[in-house]
Amino acid sequence: MRSMKITKVDQQQNILSKSYNIKGASLTNPQKWILILVLFLLYFYYFISSSGINSSNDSGHMALASSIYHDHQLSVEKYWMVLIFPPDYAVKDGKLYSDRLPGNAFSIIPFLAYADFIKLIIPEKLANNPNFDIITSTLLPNICGVIGLLLLFLICFKIFLFRFWTCLIVMIIAGIATLNHLESIHLFSHAPSMMSVTLAVTLALFSKNSKHWKLYLYAISAVLGYATIVELQNILFFIPLFFYVITINQYAIFKNFKSTIKMVIICSFIMGLFIGLLLFYNYSAFGELILKSNKYNPFFKEELSFFTSLSGNFFSGIDNLFTSFNNIHSYINWSLGTENNTPGLLVSNPVFIFSILGFIPFFKHHKKESLLFLSLIIISVLIASFHVTTLVRHIFTVHMLLFMPFIFFLNWISYLPQKRKIIWFTIVVVIIILSFIREVYICNHYFGRAFHFGEFPYLKNIHIFLILNIPLLLASLLFKLFIKRFSRI
Repeated sequence: MRSMKITKVDQQQNILSKSYNIKGASLTNPQKWILILVLFLLYFYYFISSSGINSSNDSGHMALASSIYHDHQLSVEKYWMVLIFPPDYAVKDGKLYSDRLPGNAFSIIPFLAYADFIKLIIPEKLANNPNFDIITSTLLPNICGVIGLLLLFLICFKIFLFRFWTCLIVMIIAGIATLNHLESIHLFSHAPSMMSVTLAVTLALFSKNSKHWKLYLYAISAVLGYATIVELQNILFFIPLFFYVITINQYAIFKNFKSTIKMVIICSFIMGLFIGLLLFYNYSAFGELILKSNKYNPFFKEELSFFTSLSGNFFSGIDNLFTSFNNIHSYINWSLGTENNTPGLLVSNPVFIFSILGFIPFFKHHKKESLLFLSLIIISVLIASFHVTTLVRHIFTVHMLLFMPFIFFLNWISYLPQKRKIIWFTIVVVIIILSFIREVYICNHYFGRAFHFGEFPYLKNIHIFLILNIPLLLASLLFKLFIKRFSRI
């Protein structure tokens, strides 16, 4: 009887080892190089898929960054009809300002400084390229999109202990067959927002059973503070993340009430520094202590207050985010599902159907983590669906959290009998291919774009890509050698 029990356990362990990395969550050197190579190829794919400024949205961010960096002022009148176009601007006392939150523009500024540095060391002909600043700044969403994918890989591999190749495949699918492709190739605020919130979640997951969990919590506060000045609603994510970190580390809130209050104060102070920066920016620009930079947008009167901006139809909003029954013809006629008519997530990227199904085994095996993910997703969905104008990109911040359970769905398929397994994997592969093709179509027919399948707008800028990235690569190698040498001392 005893030997039978042992045999049964051994069989279960053998089954688990096919899908899970139960021997440990450390990458071998070959695996590290494979991961780096895949991430670089995705980074390059995003770059050549980019096409500079696409609309008044990303040009508004670029205008504010350029005005602060080059002109040392917040007014963007200099860029009227150059980078500032209707309907994305604000007017106060006859002066023209960006109606965007400043976080994305602040993130662009280092890339403008880097562009100036590169201009000093390259031929004048290249330096005088009128789009050089824009090309350099495009690296921001490219990098944010790739970092988001890396974080997805780490969550799957390090936290949930899936096998390397399973995690890598899931990461690639997220990179090329979801809206991560679109949001990683233009200067909207969504890619930095997604990256920072995914980073905050990753830090929370890594804090489990760590003796430094309080430091993780403070780091989460800083990351969410930055995320808040990129997209304001991100501040709400702190609540579920805070409770997850303190409960997962067996910290009794009420028994340690004073310590909890102390942590809340420290976290609030850290986040308050970023909120203070936002208030300072808005006061300097508009002469008021306000949070909403789009309050004075002349085209969207509903943005005057949070109440009016969140007075939309909830059910219509949910439809816009996921199903797009109100634009059902776009299911077949893809030309009706582009730009701001990009269909809901389950239509534009049908691979998310499996991600949603994956929440069932995810909840079964990791209740606390699944509840954390669901709470963050619900917050994002509620805010977006109640907004007067609801677009699928408005929930891109939680994109990786929505997609991650896909790996649990794949794992569930692996336990099915052989015939059912083949059928399910065939269905999944077909849906992935459909998602990929539709995503390419959406990207190629976005604002200011009219490209054919396989046509890459920035392919002509490969030499600039290399010029921009070789110094960064050399700097990272030198830094790695320095750290290695320093560790031997």
